Amino acid sequence: MVQNPWGNIVIMRIQNSILLLVLLLGSALLAQPALAKDRSIFAQRFTGEQARSACKSGDVMCARKALSIVKQRYPSLRHSTTYLTRGAGGQREYVVKMISHDGRMVEVRIDARTGRVLGSRGY
Repeated sequence: MVQNPWGNIVIMRIQNSILLLVLLLGSALLAQPALAKDRSIFAQRFTGEQARSACKSGDVMCARKALSIVKQRYPSLRHSTTYLTRGAGGQREYVVKMISHDGRMVEVRIDARTGRVLGSRGY
């Protein structure tokens, strides 16, 4: 009885494909905690209720005040959104997003206690 050498090659390619698939799935499962870290920035955003509570207790200025600081500094921009977040150093800061006349998004970060402009990007 003569063996077909092509049959062995096909079997080896199937085995290699299965091994590659297992390795890819395994690496995808290992990468999930890293992806969760990237999403953790959204977990540092305060809810509307938490922001209102912090404002009422006097821990931070109200969002309206942060918006007025940004409008004084950039009067030609239109307001898009404002939210309270925990910054890289752990301090609370407002992120005020504005839109320029040509449609570019401008993000301004304000220290939520002092009202100091921490930085801007996109302007």
